[in-house]
Amino acid sequence: MAKPEPSLFEAMQIQARACAALGSRIHETVLLALADNLATRGIIHELTKDLDLRPGRDAVSLRIVGAAHREVLAGRAPTLAAHYPSAGGTPGPTLVEDFLATLDSNRDAIVDGLHRTVQTNEVGRTTMLVAGLAHFGRTHDVDAFHLREVGSSSGLNLLFDRFWFDNAGNTFGNPESKVRFEADAWAEPTIDIAGCPTVASRAGCDIAPLDVRDPERQLTLLSFVWPDQRQRFERLHAALDIATTDPAYNPPSQADAAEWIDDQLDNMVDEPTVVFHSIVWQYFSQDTKDRFRDALRRHAQRRRAPLAWLRMEPAGDAPDLRITTWRNGTLVEDDRALATSSYHGIGARRI
Repeated sequence: MAKPEPSLFEAMQIQARACAALGSRIHETVLLALADNLATRGIIHELTKDLDLRPGRDAVSLRIVGAAHREVLAGRAPTLAAHYPSAGGTPGPTLVEDFLATLDSNRDAIVDGLHRTVQTNEVGRTTMLVAGLAHFGRTHDVDAFHLREVGSSSGLNLLFDRFWFDNAGNTFGNPESKVRFEADAWAEPTIDIAGCPTVASRAGCDIAPLDVRDPERQLTLLSFVWPDQRQRFERLHAALDIATTDPAYNPPSQADAAEWIDDQLDNMVDEPTVVFHSIVWQYFSQDTKDRFRDALRRHAQRRRAPLAWLRMEPAGDAPDLRITTWRNGTLVEDDRALATSSYHGIGARRI
């Protein structure tokens, strides 16, 4: 049975705890204060009282803090910027006061942000993608494959082979890349990333995709990175530089995930294929989930080449990486757990 939808007050407290666990003291502090502000019918109540969104599933808390961060990055909230390391600031004792003042003085922009889908194209999650692809390549003797990603935001993770992965046991990717996942990105027991196949084709879809060749779309994407997590910021900036110069980059198509993957598999050659998604399943409706699974099963039954469903999704306190694979029309791996990591893909380790 699905969990009941939390109230906005509850959702803010839940998100605050999640931010604390993932190392963002700024968002922990701000979100707890916003929950209190909502309870006393302050500006948060005014901004959200007529909002037709689900507090948890639509990530209303992250929409609010993302909208405020976007104002900081755009240079339209200098007082709040003084608290944000992403803008060269340092958190101070008036953080909450200045955050609430920014909501009030930039009210139109915050309202716009409340209607903007949360986009977290977290390139750190490519550690899990590479882990799954290496397993797929070794297990099924695959040298090249077609990659299809649903819920792919701006499509940065489709460029994973332009990044560098070094877990002290194996390496993969471009050793000259500025997007690097080295010692700090991995944990024991070590994931074997040897045998990762090459990409024959790549494509993605999202319900609200961002084309990062547009500076305004870049700003939106950066706004959803938590302001006190500089390493994530630096990796995202480097990935954006790659996307805006690499001819392999194409923004995702705007489409329903189930409809898109059905169409993609219907028109693809019968060659090794991996369908991937990360931290997006929770946002799909039950109807989309059912149609997505059905499309994979139907196409798998008629295909001879291996077809894998690879996903990094929540599994309690941390996400795990699971794979389901069909070959010659037969299920050969059923929901196999391969690895786990933080929600941002750091600390990846073999299960």
